[in-house]
Amino acid sequence: MGGLAAAWRLSEPGWREELESITVYQRGWRLGGKGASSRGPNGRIEEHGLHLWLGYYENAFRLLRECYAELDRPRTDPAAPIKTWREAIFPAGTVGLEDRRGDGWHHWLGEFTPNELLPGEPDATRREPSVADVLRRALQLIVDFLRSLPDSPPAPGQVALSASPGAPGGPDALVAGFRVTVLAAILEVTARVRGTLDPSGTAQAIAALDRALGATGDALRSMVDEDADLRRTWHLVAVMTAVVRGLLADGILTGQRGFRALNDEDFLDWITRHGAPAEVADFAFIRGLYDLVFAEAGPARSNRGVSAGVAVFLTTKMFFEYRGAIFWKMAAGMGDVVFAPLYEALRRRGVEFEFFHRVDQLHLSADRTRVERLTIGRQARLAPGSGTYEPLVRVGELPGFPSTPLVEQLDAPPEIEREPLESHFCDWPDAETRVLRDGEDFDVIVFAIPVGMAPVLCRELVDDRPEWRELTGRMTTTATQAVQLWLREDEVTLGWREPGTTVSAYESPFNTWASMPQLIEVERWPADDSPGSIAYFCGALQAPWPANGDRPAYVAEQRARVRANAVDLVERRLAHLLPGTSEAGSFRWELLCGRNGHAGHGAIDTQLYLANIDPSDRYVQCSPGTDAYRLRADESGYDNLFLAGDWTDNGLNAGCIEAAVLSGLQAANAVLGRSRSYRVVGTWLE
Repeated sequence: MGGLAAAWRLSEPGWREELESITVYQRGWRLGGKGASSRGPNGRIEEHGLHLWLGYYENAFRLLRECYAELDRPRTDPAAPIKTWREAIFPAGTVGLEDRRGDGWHHWLGEFTPNELLPGEPDATRREPSVADVLRRALQLIVDFLRSLPDSPPAPGQVALSASPGAPGGPDALVAGFRVTVLAAILEVTARVRGTLDPSGTAQAIAALDRALGATGDALRSMVDEDADLRRTWHLVAVMTAVVRGLLADGILTGQRGFRALNDEDFLDWITRHGAPAEVADFAFIRGLYDLVFAEAGPARSNRGVSAGVAVFLTTKMFFEYRGAIFWKMAAGMGDVVFAPLYEALRRRGVEFEFFHRVDQLHLSADRTRVERLTIGRQARLAPGSGTYEPLVRVGELPGFPSTPLVEQLDAPPEIEREPLESHFCDWPDAETRVLRDGEDFDVIVFAIPVGMAPVLCRELVDDRPEWRELTGRMTTTATQAVQLWLREDEVTLGWREPGTTVSAYESPFNTWASMPQLIEVERWPADDSPGSIAYFCGALQAPWPANGDRPAYVAEQRARVRANAVDLVERRLAHLLPGTSEAGSFRWELLCGRNGHAGHGAIDTQLYLANIDPSDRYVQCSPGTDAYRLRADESGYDNLFLAGDWTDNGLNAGCIEAAVLSGLQAANAVLGRSRSYRVVGTWLE
């Protein structure tokens, strides 16, 4: 997505006045990288994993809206079932967390109130919220939550704040005292934040929060094991209060330091240092936050967790800056509603595409100031008479990418259709090696390949510059795993009352589930084998790089692990979410669509399960201590090399579509000699 965003900005009207040509080199037959999707048997949508857009993805939405406006499908492609961006992606405000209690798992569903705003709206008056705005909103969230609880206390001023934990009257009085005490402290801090906080005022605000947390923590801790709702309430308030305290105590509010200053510390460690009780580590909200970025929330979190600054920045944007809805879901696959339209629009603009071209190595000039050559493996030549490879097919008149290359367009044996051409682990022999040269074949390179491939492709750069050694040695990534199930019965029949919900913080390894019934109408199943529901699952996969270099064995081993995890999911864990999938304690294998006669465990092979272990597929993490080693779009160290991808220092610095788009726009701006921040919004870039 970073590369395509760069191409989009570079190819804006009038681009030929500055540039001679723009060419996208793409391994394999699809666009999209980690966001790619394709169409498999029965037109089913096959994704790399679960792809949701958040309501604060301003730059990604703006690009998507520009793309659909330019395509003008109502006029140019009236047969396409998805013609506008509003038809391509829709708000999805119902989200959930799985709450782990002594008696098992429980659903905790919430509906985020929609608003009338539209993401990606051109808005000259839009103002980025300040840290003070963030703090005020966080404080108000705590106040609103406390006042929304049953039997919440009247507003201060209507009753004397004399109740306190430990007061006579039993547990109910204790809980009421807790709410009054915390509410009083929050209101005191809110009053101070509305004014100017000098060092004395900051210290007094921190002291008020410390009194509230200290006075209630010990008294409530003995009760929360018996009252799950109280425990959840206490944990939510404790986390939010610790965040507020941290922003005050660490000088973020007063502008002494920015969010970046917190990124050497794990978020959970940070809020614990600022008063959150240790047991919030198992709070569903915290586990959901770590699941969102495929981070480890257990003992290893300090090294592979979530940077505190990124966590505060992202959650602030997610909860306080969403437009329309907190989540948006796609009406088809990412390949159908994002990458196919982008391909069509870019082609119309004159951008060229070279599919089946795998970048193998970047070579430096003798003076080590530029990239002098690119070595590229051409995986297949085009069939005689074919000018360009046309990658799209239509399923129900919707353009998208097929799950295998279109061999009739290639000068290659039919067996190439079964080869993993998109993988670093592919052993298919190249048709030829191409060498592109500086000044002849290119003047500028935008390196939009994920950082997991950098040690392989950029050996000369890593040897030459310490910042490349730090980048490749310290940035952390993780493999992921995904499962898609097509089930004959709808979710209500299977026992889930909220179709379309996204749920996280469930039991690993598949801790996130998304209900995707909207996809049924754009797939093409036979009437006697049509799904009533579609379920997506994803999670991290601990798959270190193979030490012995036996690539086929490594791929087979990791795929077998994910298959076993998928079987375990449907046999042991799925019934909690969809009780009707189980009968007499066993999974109803006959529920799966497309089984083609397979029964029992063998039927899992007719669904989709993926071990995303390729270096390009690994998710880029925002682990503590790694932020300083990211490079900005114009910080490659070489005159003709610019960088794009969610692994760059783009001002969001988390693995997501928005960060990739930001990086691509920044790379294009740098190529054109503009400021990095030219026509981008929502970052912390200076």
